[in-house]
Amino acid sequence: MTDSVSQNENDQSFEHGQTFKQRVTKFWQWYPTVAERFFQTIEAGKCGDLVDEVAEFCESTIPGLSWVFGPGENGGHSFTLSGEGQIAKQLLAEYWLQRAPEIPKWNFHASRQATPAEFVKGFAISVDEGNRVDVDGFQVRTHVDDERQKIDIVAWHPTLQSVPKSKHFTILFLLVDEVLGEFGTQMWLGQIKIEPFTPDSYTRSLSELPEFISQVNTYHQWEKLPPLETYTVYQLRENKPSPRGDTVIGSSLIPQLVFDCIDNEGKLDEDPLQNTGAELVYVAIDGSVFPEGQQSDVRANIEDILSDSLRKELSGQTLGGAFGLNESYIDLLLLDGEESRRIVSETLALLQLKNRVRIESHVNDTTHRGD
Repeated sequence: MTDSVSQNENDQSFEHGQTFKQRVTKFWQWYPTVAERFFQTIEAGKCGDLVDEVAEFCESTIPGLSWVFGPGENGGHSFTLSGEGQIAKQLLAEYWLQRAPEIPKWNFHASRQATPAEFVKGFAISVDEGNRVDVDGFQVRTHVDDERQKIDIVAWHPTLQSVPKSKHFTILFLLVDEVLGEFGTQMWLGQIKIEPFTPDSYTRSLSELPEFISQVNTYHQWEKLPPLETYTVYQLRENKPSPRGDTVIGSSLIPQLVFDCIDNEGKLDEDPLQNTGAELVYVAIDGSVFPEGQQSDVRANIEDILSDSLRKELSGQTLGGAFGLNESYIDLLLLDGEESRRIVSETLALLQLKNRVRIESHVNDTTHRGD
């Protein structure tokens, strides 16, 4: 497997003005034309020869995401696109995957996959001065938090004693992602500490962690959803005199970004989707349009209809929403620029909300009114 290549988000070589939907279309027009050559090159043990070509294309077409080649099914190979744990970008990778055509000898993934158990043992990475950190020697003490449905760990490898502390978490997460996969790490692990400890009956090697998690899940019968299907319910402790500061309660796929938006006068300091051709917006709906006692059902219906309209045109999705004292909110991921905004505006107009809504960006001063 090659090392994943992070794209430079500030690289100006990509084609400006293209929406993410257009970029994904371009990617899937390109990959079938190179798939057989890529397959044969990897089969010949020359995967490294492809790095510059793929990096250049991805930097110009789908910047801000990372990629990696890996093993596929039935002797094939795989290509993975990843948002590196950032939910907003993971949603882009998932959209990319949904658009994937069938290509012989290839599998595609929208997050780094766990290495099959038979290949995990003995896996190691090199660190400073030729030292190696292996999954078998990485000891993990586990604590099951049934209430949070998470497993807290304390981890340590003797080699870390000679490695700068600033690199400890990077090393651990590289190995954890290898044994659990990118989403597995997010789904199953809670608090993580890296420090020396005395092994006890709750200690096992990192390579044994997947089997332990499977046993815990079977015993406790946890019903867990992948991160991209997990909504977080939130409440504001006090209202603020700022956009969305009247929020009372909400649920979201991107809760941290919503919190940051509210805390920063309704705008994010940095665009998490910069240069990708996608954007985060929210619809603010006048609270007076909701019949008393039916607020929850009506807002949910609006959200469902917006979701259906965007998904039908492969142009975006809803991310959750909230109730406020004066307005209600629906968060959206738009993937096709002004075309996505048109779909949203026309859908709201059909719902007779034309003069009762605003479409606000999370990251700039652009405001599109529903009238």
